[in-house]
Amino acid sequence: MSFMDIFSIKSVDNIVNAVINTGDAVAYTAEEKAKAEQLKVDTKLKMLPLYEPFKIAQRYIAFAFTANFILSFWVGVVFLYFDFKVDDYIKLIATFQLGWIMIAIVSFYFGGGFVAGFQKMKAK
Repeated sequence: MSFMDIFSIKSVDNIVNAVINTGDAVAYTAEEKAKAEQLKVDTKLKMLPLYEPFKIAQRYIAFAFTANFILSFWVGVVFLYFDFKVDDYIKLIATFQLGWIMIAIVSFYFGGGFVAGFQKMKAK
């Protein structure tokens, strides 16, 4: 390979192609944006079936704990109504932190949809 090989047709073609590709990479066209958006949509659609088992388990956990939370609430109401000793029951509920657990479950259950909706609203 000699110095004069840099002036060959192949070398000049490589240089021209490199300049064109660099210029093309700098400009982000509407077509490329549309392809990127379509890729995002396709990826989301492919991922949805993979999340279905998790969503079913999430619903079972949320509904099971909500039933326990509501039951413990109504037991407390019955204790108050019939004037049973409520202090020990309140200590038991406070020990298990049922209110905070319920807030966490509701936050995780509804939080994803809230964040997604907020992001869509912010994007507009």
